[in-house]
Amino acid sequence: MEAKKFFYLAGLPRTGSTVLGEILNQNENIHVSPASPLSEIVSEVLTKWRQNTVTLKAYKHPEQLPNVWRGIRAGMYQHRPESCIIDKSWAWHMNDAIDSTRDILGEEMKVICTVDDIADCLASFIMLIRANPDYISYIDDYLRNMRLETNDANRCVAMMDPKIATSVGWCYESLKQTWLGKNRNNLLLIERADLVHSPQAVIEKIYSFLEIPELATWGDNQGHYFDSIEKEITEDDGAAYGIPNLHKLGPKLRDRSWKAKDVLGNQLFFKYKRLEFWRPKKRSF
Repeated sequence: MEAKKFFYLAGLPRTGSTVLGEILNQNENIHVSPASPLSEIVSEVLTKWRQNTVTLKAYKHPEQLPNVWRGIRAGMYQHRPESCIIDKSWAWHMNDAIDSTRDILGEEMKVICTVDDIADCLASFIMLIRANPDYISYIDDYLRNMRLETNDANRCVAMMDPKIATSVGWCYESLKQTWLGKNRNNLLLIERADLVHSPQAVIEKIYSFLEIPELATWGDNQGHYFDSIEKEITEDDGAAYGIPNLHKLGPKLRDRSWKAKDVLGNQLFFKYKRLEFWRPKKRSF
């Protein structure tokens, strides 16, 4: 049933996953989704299966669950002609997703994970919240429901709370557990700064990790391009997250025009500085 190859895109929010996906989408054999519900749907199926309900006890075959999983995955992208699908969800880098895929499907997941300074992730959200005062972001909505003041310090605390699904903290903690455990080799971490400053090297690294042919570069086809990036699908971020332009892209790869320290202030900046567990620690003398 499945003729397509499936890969995954995860990591940390506000680290360049959207622009990376659109660059990879320049390859006619690759489709990178916007934020996808596939991981949530599969998770619900696995939860139901693990409950071992009466009907499952009455009629259960070992091939049913992997067939259902593959059927959902194939059906989600049956409308796409590309041979390689990269599904995007912050849940894919979790140990449970990787272990379940291995145990049930007999597959080793390949998960591309974009990362950046944690302070930069937080500052990026706060910049957008400040730029859209007529909207109530999902972060401020959470603070209001908790009867907390909507200031930047509380916003950072909420964004770093690992108990809030898809928050920076939730993504961070699950990525940390996987990176420091047995499933590290299932992940390819891509630094946002490397994508901005050395995009060709990053793209080549991704093709090598996924073990698929690179985009040809002969004749009029010059491979991937980084100065005229177009977005295939536009999400309504204002309606979904209360933060318009959360996934808006410029036509060119460019570095940020602001510094996290200036956005957060000294106290918040140093509170969330040097949390990047994937980077080698510098020796102190």
